Amino acid sequence: MPWSFPGDGRMKTGRLSRLGAFWRAGPVPTPRTLWVLSAGLPIYLIWHWKGLLFFDTALLLVFAADFAMAFRRREIQADRICPRHLLQGVDQKVEIVLWNKGKRSRLVLVRDRTPLSWEAPVLSGVVGARSNLKLSYTVKPKERGSFVFEALDIRVKGPLGLVLRPLDIAVRNKTVVFPRFQPLRYPDLASYRRRVRYWGNRLTKWRGEGREFETLREYIEGDDPRKIHWKASARLDRPIVQEFRPEKNQIIMVLLDMGRLMGALTEGKIKFDHALEAAAHLVHTALSSGDQVGFLAFADRVVSFVPPRKTRMQLQTILDETVSLQPLSVESRYEEAFLWLRSRVRRRSLTVLFTDLLDEVSSENLLEAVGLVRPRHLPLCIAIRDGEWDDILNRPPSVVQDVYEKSVLQECLRQRKRAMGLLHRKGALAMDLIPSKLSVETMEKYMEVKRRGLL
Repeated sequence: MPWSFPGDGRMKTGRLSRLGAFWRAGPVPTPRTLWVLSAGLPIYLIWHWKGLLFFDTALLLVFAADFAMAFRRREIQADRICPRHLLQGVDQKVEIVLWNKGKRSRLVLVRDRTPLSWEAPVLSGVVGARSNLKLSYTVKPKERGSFVFEALDIRVKGPLGLVLRPLDIAVRNKTVVFPRFQPLRYPDLASYRRRVRYWGNRLTKWRGEGREFETLREYIEGDDPRKIHWKASARLDRPIVQEFRPEKNQIIMVLLDMGRLMGALTEGKIKFDHALEAAAHLVHTALSSGDQVGFLAFADRVVSFVPPRKTRMQLQTILDETVSLQPLSVESRYEEAFLWLRSRVRRRSLTVLFTDLLDEVSSENLLEAVGLVRPRHLPLCIAIRDGEWDDILNRPPSVVQDVYEKSVLQECLRQRKRAMGLLHRKGALAMDLIPSKLSVETMEKYMEVKRRGLL
């Protein structure tokens, strides 16, 4: 049966709008009506046009009666049960509850007005007298962001089965689609050490690393003699060494580039989404380690800023702030972001920047901007390289075009390597990573900074 979706051809103003509203509220004939109409042909052949006129008039009256008896006002009600949070690319269930307050059963067809690009099937069922019926379907959001479910479009079949009477019920639900993060292939060390205490395993410590004093213990062959505590050794009459651990309550600022280069597609997602996933893993790890975490997104200006905190809800706050962000078709202005950071964050922090460097011009802009935060902050610049580049370079060329592609990629890699070296000379940490290694390498670099006490 054809289904006319009211949102497909919306009429905006004036007479067309009123005509469209009347058309959407009008009756829809069923296949049974078409079969009854086909009986008019033999009637016309026997009684000619007078018999056909009488037949059409009677059918019209019956059709109108069936339309009127389909339901009375407020006999049919509906509601939508939709999760407030959905996951990108994951099938999730949406329920529609129908109530029939009338004295007889009714056949109901329902179609949900989902957000654009989401598909909703036509659901049907019989709602018993003075009872309810639950129908469900699945949605698979393709994009992250904030979305709105509009009204429910309902068609109620008349008791004679000749007409479907439309009914629009205003049920508005807002939902947020979060990105689906892939699990890390390398364990989150900070969270892992917290959990093993409850598993009965022995706690593994970073011996001799960090700058925050933790405890004293007896000297073991191979310990660094510079960490011997001479007063405790003299008091106990045996060598005692100090153990240190990485400092807590340090500030980690995550900077996310929203410029045009971050909209490039690689390994099934745009680079911005890969960076967002790595940033979420880093935020979770840093919060589990007892550090304060903040967030800043920018393009040609600062778009979003979350001050550094270490509360339980900080990760959720950052995810809520980033769920609707999309890369813009503008050049990134690193100096705007770093000046904003320097004015808002006074304490020394590890500034983790997720970006991309395609040519020498963009790398020169970043090199000039790095000097704005040094030496107060420690910049860690992470460039996201296309994952397909390695496959092209490792593949033997078969045609002349492959040779040209490899030559261009080798030149791009040479420029990126030179940019990484210049960033190191400016006092910044720098990495050039493919998306598949982005989360793991970023977390390991953060742990290395903590162990070496660079902050």
